Amino acid sequence: MRFLFTLITALFITATLTAQVSPYEVKSGTALRKTILNSIRTPTEAELGQKVEFVVSAIMSKGNWAFANGSMQQPGGKELDFSKIQDKDLKMQIEEGMFDNNFQAVLRKKGKTWVVVERAIGCTDVCWLAWKDLKGVPAEIFPQ
Repeated sequence: MRFLFTLITALFITATLTAQVSPYEVKSGTALRKTILNSIRTPTEAELGQKVEFVVSAIMSKGNWAFANGSMQQPGGKELDFSKIQDKDLKMQIEEGMFDNNFQAVLRKKGKTWVVVERAIGCTDVCWLAWKDLKGVPAEIFPQ
């Protein structure tokens, strides 16, 4: 009986640890997803000079790390209003057709707060590729 209890306990611990270290998709409607997106939203709205709604392609998380990507729009589905952007470099990118309507971000949980470690908007390339080399970030959270 004691052997069976030990075996079941070991299996439970192994399953729990495996679940904690496996990457997983952060599903729509969860508090975690809202928290992660709000962490990205604040600097993005400041940069774009308008309210932003994210159309998420994926949010993957593992441990204290997360990666999110997708496209952006104004609340209700309206296209972004590029006339509101004040940043000269960003305006130039838009005018030269070097702005794709997307966002990408890597976040790390510190305590109870998700902090943006790297963030990019409008990338015409794979901006997150270099982020795989960040110290401690699990490669499994990035698109394969």
